[in-house]
Amino acid sequence: MKTYLLYTLLRIGLSIIVKAYALPIVLRIARVRNRLYRAFASEEGKAHSEDMLANLPDEITYYSLQGNPNEVIAARILLRLLTGLRGDLASWAPSIVPLLANKVTEWSSVLRCCKIPSPMIAAVATLTLINYSLFSSQGNPTTGTCILVNSMVVAMVILIWKRKHPVARRIFNIWMGITVTAGVAIMIWLTINYGLYEILTFKIFMLAIVAALPAIIVVDKSWRKRLFRNRWWLIIVCWVPIMAGACVGSYLLTGAVRPLLQIWAVMVLLTAGLFIVCGTTTFGAYILCWLGIRGGAGALRLVASSIRRLH
Repeated sequence: MKTYLLYTLLRIGLSIIVKAYALPIVLRIARVRNRLYRAFASEEGKAHSEDMLANLPDEITYYSLQGNPNEVIAARILLRLLTGLRGDLASWAPSIVPLLANKVTEWSSVLRCCKIPSPMIAAVATLTLINYSLFSSQGNPTTGTCILVNSMVVAMVILIWKRKHPVARRIFNIWMGITVTAGVAIMIWLTINYGLYEILTFKIFMLAIVAALPAIIVVDKSWRKRLFRNRWWLIIVCWVPIMAGACVGSYLLTGAVRPLLQIWAVMVLLTAGLFIVCGTTTFGAYILCWLGIRGGAGALRLVASSIRRLH
Protein backbone atom coordinates (compact mmCIF):
# COMPACT_ATOMS: atom_id res chain seq x y z
CA MET A 1 0.00 0.00 0.00
CA LYS A 2 2.80 2.39 0.92
CA THR A 3 4.70 1.50 -2.26
CA TYR A 4 1.64 2.15 -4.42
CA LEU A 5 1.01 5.48 -2.70
CA LEU A 6 4.64 6.53 -3.19
CA TYR A 7 4.46 5.50 -6.85
CA THR A 8 1.27 7.53 -7.32
CA LEU A 9 2.76 10.62 -5.69
CA LEU A 10 5.91 10.28 -7.75
CA ARG A 11 3.92 9.93 -10.97
CA ILE A 12 1.80 12.97 -10.12
CA GLY A 13 4.91 14.99 -9.29
CA LEU A 14 6.62 14.01 -12.54
CA SER A 15 3.53 14.83 -14.56
CA ILE A 16 3.32 18.28 -12.94
CA ILE A 17 7.00 18.92 -13.68
CA VAL A 18 6.59 17.78 -17.28
CA LYS A 19 3.56 19.99 -17.80
CA ALA A 20 5.28 22.99 -16.25
CA TYR A 21 8.70 22.73 -17.90
CA ALA A 22 8.14 20.80 -21.14
CA LEU A 23 7.66 23.88 -23.33
CA PRO A 24 10.59 25.91 -21.91
CA ILE A 25 12.91 22.91 -22.34
CA VAL A 26 11.86 22.40 -25.96
CA LEU A 27 12.33 26.11 -26.67
CA ARG A 28 15.83 25.88 -25.20
CA ILE A 29 16.54 22.92 -27.49
CA ALA A 30 15.39 25.00 -30.46
CA ARG A 31 17.74 27.85 -29.45
CA VAL A 32 20.67 25.44 -29.12
CA ARG A 33 19.84 24.06 -32.59
CA ASN A 34 19.86 27.61 -33.97
CA ARG A 35 23.29 28.27 -32.41
CA LEU A 36 24.63 25.10 -34.03
CA TYR A 37 23.26 26.25 -37.38
CA ARG A 38 24.95 29.63 -36.98
CA ALA A 39 28.24 27.89 -36.19
CA PHE A 40 28.27 25.11 -38.78
CA ALA A 41 25.57 25.45 -41.43
CA SER A 42 25.60 27.29 -44.74
CA GLU A 43 24.01 30.70 -45.26
CA GLU A 44 20.82 29.10 -46.53
CA GLY A 45 20.66 26.80 -43.50
CA LYS A 46 21.25 29.74 -41.15
CA ALA A 47 18.39 31.69 -42.73
CA HIS A 48 16.08 28.67 -42.51
CA SER A 49 16.93 28.15 -38.83
CA GLU A 50 16.40 31.83 -38.00
CA ASP A 51 13.00 31.78 -39.71
CA MET A 52 11.98 28.67 -37.78
CA LEU A 53 13.04 30.19 -34.45
CA ALA A 54 11.25 33.46 -35.25
CA ASN A 55 8.02 31.61 -36.18
CA LEU A 56 7.92 29.58 -32.95
CA PRO A 57 5.95 32.20 -30.91
CA ASP A 58 3.28 32.40 -33.64
CA GLU A 59 3.15 28.62 -33.82
CA ILE A 60 2.72 28.33 -30.04
CA THR A 61 -0.03 30.94 -30.12
CA TYR A 62 -1.81 29.07 -32.95
CA TYR A 63 -1.69 25.75 -31.08
CA SER A 64 -2.86 27.44 -27.85
CA LEU A 65 -5.88 28.95 -29.60
CA GLN A 66 -6.81 25.43 -30.75
CA GLY A 67 -6.99 24.38 -27.09
CA ASN A 68 -3.75 22.34 -26.93
CA PRO A 69 -2.00 22.29 -23.53
CA ASN A 70 1.67 23.21 -23.17
CA GLU A 71 2.93 19.62 -23.07
CA VAL A 72 1.16 18.82 -26.37
CA ILE A 73 2.62 21.95 -28.00
CA ALA A 74 6.07 20.97 -26.72
CA ALA A 75 5.65 17.44 -28.11
CA ARG A 76 4.69 18.78 -31.57
CA ILE A 77 7.65 21.16 -31.71
CA LEU A 78 10.03 18.47 -30.45
CA LEU A 79 8.71 16.00 -33.06
CA ARG A 80 9.38 18.53 -35.82
CA LEU A 81 12.91 19.09 -34.50
CA LEU A 82 13.58 15.35 -34.40
CA THR A 83 12.24 14.72 -37.89
CA GLY A 84 14.53 17.47 -39.19
CA LEU A 85 17.58 16.04 -37.42
CA ARG A 86 18.73 14.13 -40.52
CA GLY A 87 18.63 17.29 -42.62
CA ASP A 88 20.49 19.16 -39.85
CA LEU A 89 23.33 16.67 -39.87
CA ALA A 90 23.49 16.80 -43.67
CA SER A 91 23.69 20.59 -43.49
CA TRP A 92 26.41 20.62 -40.83
CA ALA A 93 28.59 17.82 -42.23
CA PRO A 94 30.38 19.77 -45.03
CA SER A 95 31.60 22.53 -42.71
CA ILE A 96 31.93 20.85 -39.34
CA VAL A 97 34.88 18.63 -40.28
CA PRO A 98 37.24 21.44 -41.47
CA LEU A 99 36.12 23.60 -38.55
CA LEU A 100 36.85 20.79 -36.10
CA ALA A 101 40.29 20.22 -37.65
CA ASN A 102 41.10 23.95 -37.40
CA LYS A 103 39.93 24.03 -33.78
CA VAL A 104 42.08 21.02 -32.87
CA THR A 105 45.09 22.64 -34.58
CA GLU A 106 44.46 25.85 -32.64
CA TRP A 107 44.25 23.91 -29.36
CA SER A 108 47.52 22.19 -30.22
CA SER A 109 49.26 25.54 -30.84
CA VAL A 110 47.95 27.01 -27.60
CA LEU A 111 48.98 23.93 -25.64
CA ARG A 112 52.46 23.89 -27.18
CA CYS A 113 53.06 27.53 -26.20
CA CYS A 114 51.47 27.10 -22.77
CA LYS A 115 53.67 27.80 -19.76
CA ILE A 116 53.54 25.08 -17.14
CA PRO A 117 51.62 26.45 -14.12
CA SER A 118 53.38 26.22 -10.76
CA PRO A 119 50.31 24.73 -8.99
CA MET A 120 50.26 21.95 -11.59
CA ILE A 121 53.89 21.05 -10.81
CA ALA A 122 53.18 21.22 -7.08
CA ALA A 123 50.13 18.98 -7.49
CA VAL A 124 52.02 16.33 -9.45
CA ALA A 125 54.94 16.38 -6.98
CA THR A 126 52.67 16.19 -3.92
CA LEU A 127 50.54 13.42 -5.39
CA THR A 128 53.69 11.47 -6.29
CA LEU A 129 55.09 11.70 -2.75
CA ILE A 130 51.78 10.90 -1.06
CA ASN A 131 50.97 7.93 -3.28
CA TYR A 132 54.50 6.58 -2.86
CA SER A 133 54.10 6.86 0.92
CA LEU A 134 50.71 5.15 0.81
CA PHE A 135 51.75 2.24 -1.38
CA SER A 136 55.08 1.70 0.41
CA SER A 137 53.58 1.77 3.91
CA GLN A 138 53.14 -1.42 5.90
CA GLY A 139 49.61 -0.51 6.96
CA ASN A 140 48.08 -1.48 3.59
CA PRO A 141 45.73 1.52 3.25
CA THR A 142 42.33 0.86 1.73
CA THR A 143 41.18 2.15 -1.64
CA GLY A 144 38.83 4.59 0.09
CA THR A 145 41.71 6.07 2.10
CA CYS A 146 43.83 6.53 -1.03
CA ILE A 147 40.95 8.20 -2.88
CA LEU A 148 40.20 10.46 0.10
CA VAL A 149 43.82 11.57 0.50
CA ASN A 150 44.28 12.22 -3.23
CA SER A 151 40.98 14.12 -3.37
CA MET A 152 42.04 16.34 -0.47
CA VAL A 153 45.36 17.10 -2.17
CA VAL A 154 43.63 17.96 -5.45
CA ALA A 155 41.11 20.17 -3.63
CA MET A 156 43.92 21.97 -1.79
CA VAL A 157 45.82 22.56 -5.05
CA ILE A 158 42.67 23.94 -6.71
CA LEU A 159 42.12 26.32 -3.78
CA ILE A 160 45.74 27.52 -3.99
CA TRP A 161 45.40 27.89 -7.77
CA LYS A 162 42.28 30.04 -7.36
CA ARG A 163 43.44 31.77 -4.21
CA LYS A 164 42.83 35.24 -5.67
CA HIS A 165 39.12 34.47 -5.79
CA PRO A 166 37.44 35.63 -2.54
CA VAL A 167 35.48 32.42 -1.99
CA ALA A 168 38.49 30.16 -2.65
CA ARG A 169 40.68 32.32 -0.38
CA ARG A 170 38.08 32.16 2.40
CA ILE A 171 37.75 28.38 2.11
CA PHE A 172 41.54 27.98 2.07
CA ASN A 173 41.99 30.16 5.16
CA ILE A 174 39.25 28.29 7.03
CA TRP A 175 40.72 24.94 6.03
CA MET A 176 44.22 25.94 7.14
CA GLY A 177 42.88 27.41 10.37
CA ILE A 178 41.04 24.19 11.21
CA THR A 179 44.11 22.12 10.32
CA VAL A 180 46.48 24.20 12.47
CA THR A 181 44.02 24.26 15.38
CA ALA A 182 43.53 20.50 15.19
CA GLY A 183 47.29 19.91 15.04
CA VAL A 184 47.94 22.11 18.09
CA ALA A 185 45.07 20.47 19.98
CA ILE A 186 46.45 16.99 19.23
CA MET A 187 49.93 18.03 20.37
CA ILE A 188 48.56 19.49 23.61
CA TRP A 189 46.48 16.35 24.24
CA LEU A 190 49.47 14.06 23.64
CA THR A 191 51.65 16.20 25.90
CA ILE A 192 49.18 16.15 28.77
CA ASN A 193 47.93 12.58 28.32
CA TYR A 194 51.36 10.95 28.15
CA GLY A 195 53.14 13.36 30.50
CA LEU A 196 55.65 14.48 27.88
CA TYR A 197 56.18 17.74 29.74
CA GLU A 198 58.05 15.81 32.42
CA ILE A 199 60.69 14.54 29.96
CA LEU A 200 63.77 16.74 29.78
CA THR A 201 64.43 16.02 26.10
CA PHE A 202 60.91 17.12 25.24
CA LYS A 203 61.43 20.42 27.07
CA ILE A 204 64.64 21.10 25.12
CA PHE A 205 62.88 20.12 21.90
CA MET A 206 60.04 22.58 22.57
CA LEU A 207 62.58 25.33 23.29
CA ALA A 208 64.22 24.63 19.92
CA ILE A 209 60.84 24.68 18.17
CA VAL A 210 59.77 27.97 19.76
CA ALA A 211 63.09 29.59 18.87
CA ALA A 212 62.84 28.35 15.27
CA LEU A 213 59.20 29.47 14.72
CA PRO A 214 60.14 33.02 13.56
CA ALA A 215 61.74 31.36 10.53
CA ILE A 216 58.21 31.07 9.14
CA ILE A 217 57.95 34.86 9.17
CA VAL A 218 61.33 35.15 7.45
CA VAL A 219 60.31 32.70 4.70
CA ASP A 220 56.78 34.01 4.13
CA LYS A 221 56.94 37.26 2.17
CA SER A 222 53.46 38.49 3.16
CA TRP A 223 54.13 38.14 6.90
CA ARG A 224 57.62 39.62 6.54
CA LYS A 225 56.26 42.65 4.71
CA ARG A 226 53.30 43.03 7.07
CA LEU A 227 55.35 42.92 10.29
CA PHE A 228 58.75 44.29 9.35
CA ARG A 229 58.25 46.09 6.00
CA ASN A 230 61.10 43.94 4.59
CA ARG A 231 63.56 45.48 7.04
CA TRP A 232 65.98 42.65 7.76
CA TRP A 233 67.70 44.39 10.65
CA LEU A 234 64.39 44.44 12.55
CA ILE A 235 64.04 40.70 12.05
CA ILE A 236 67.53 40.12 13.42
CA VAL A 237 66.92 42.44 16.38
CA CYS A 238 63.72 40.59 17.28
CA TRP A 239 65.10 37.10 16.66
CA VAL A 240 68.35 37.38 18.61
CA PRO A 241 66.62 37.78 22.04
CA ILE A 242 64.45 34.73 21.29
CA MET A 243 67.52 32.61 20.47
CA ALA A 244 69.32 33.93 23.54
CA GLY A 245 66.33 33.15 25.73
CA ALA A 246 66.22 29.58 24.38
CA CYS A 247 69.92 29.15 25.15
CA VAL A 248 69.42 30.47 28.67
CA GLY A 249 66.46 28.13 29.15
CA SER A 250 68.52 25.16 27.96
CA TYR A 251 71.33 26.10 30.36
CA LEU A 252 68.90 26.39 33.27
CA LEU A 253 67.33 22.99 32.48
CA THR A 254 70.42 20.93 31.67
CA GLY A 255 73.37 23.06 32.72
CA ALA A 256 74.57 23.22 29.09
CA VAL A 257 73.62 24.72 25.74
CA ARG A 258 74.93 21.76 23.74
CA PRO A 259 71.65 19.73 23.73
CA LEU A 260 69.79 22.69 22.24
CA LEU A 261 72.46 23.16 19.56
CA GLN A 262 72.31 19.45 18.73
CA ILE A 263 68.54 19.61 18.23
CA TRP A 264 68.94 22.67 16.01
CA ALA A 265 71.56 20.82 13.96
CA VAL A 266 69.19 17.86 13.54
CA MET A 267 66.42 20.22 12.47
CA VAL A 268 68.71 21.84 9.90
CA LEU A 269 69.74 18.43 8.52
CA LEU A 270 66.11 17.30 8.32
CA THR A 271 65.15 20.54 6.56
CA ALA A 272 68.01 20.14 4.08
CA GLY A 273 66.98 16.53 3.39
CA LEU A 274 63.39 17.64 2.93
CA PHE A 275 64.49 20.30 0.44
CA ILE A 276 66.53 17.73 -1.48
CA VAL A 277 63.63 15.25 -1.66
CA CYS A 278 61.08 17.94 -2.54
CA GLY A 279 63.43 19.52 -5.09
CA THR A 280 64.09 16.19 -6.80
CA THR A 281 60.39 15.37 -6.84
CA THR A 282 59.51 18.83 -8.15
CA PHE A 283 62.06 18.52 -10.95
CA GLY A 284 60.62 15.11 -11.88
CA ALA A 285 57.10 16.57 -11.77
CA TYR A 286 58.22 19.40 -14.07
CA ILE A 287 59.60 16.88 -16.57
CA LEU A 288 56.35 14.88 -16.43
CA CYS A 289 54.22 18.01 -16.94
CA TRP A 290 56.43 19.16 -19.81
CA LEU A 291 56.23 15.76 -21.48
CA GLY A 292 52.47 15.66 -20.92
CA ILE A 293 51.91 19.09 -22.45
CA ARG A 294 54.23 18.45 -25.39
CA GLY A 295 52.77 15.00 -25.92
CA GLY A 296 49.24 16.39 -25.73
CA ALA A 297 50.08 19.07 -28.30
CA GLY A 298 51.60 16.46 -30.62
CA ALA A 299 48.59 14.17 -30.19
CA LEU A 300 46.22 17.01 -31.07
CA ARG A 301 48.23 17.81 -34.20
CA LEU A 302 48.04 14.14 -35.18
CA VAL A 303 44.26 14.14 -34.59
CA ALA A 304 43.84 17.28 -36.75
CA SER A 305 45.92 15.72 -39.54
CA SER A 306 43.87 12.52 -39.37
CA ILE A 307 40.60 14.49 -39.56
CA ARG A 308 41.79 16.34 -42.65
CA ARG A 309 42.89 13.12 -44.34
CA LEU A 310 39.56 11.43 -43.61
CA HIS A 311 37.71 14.48 -44.92
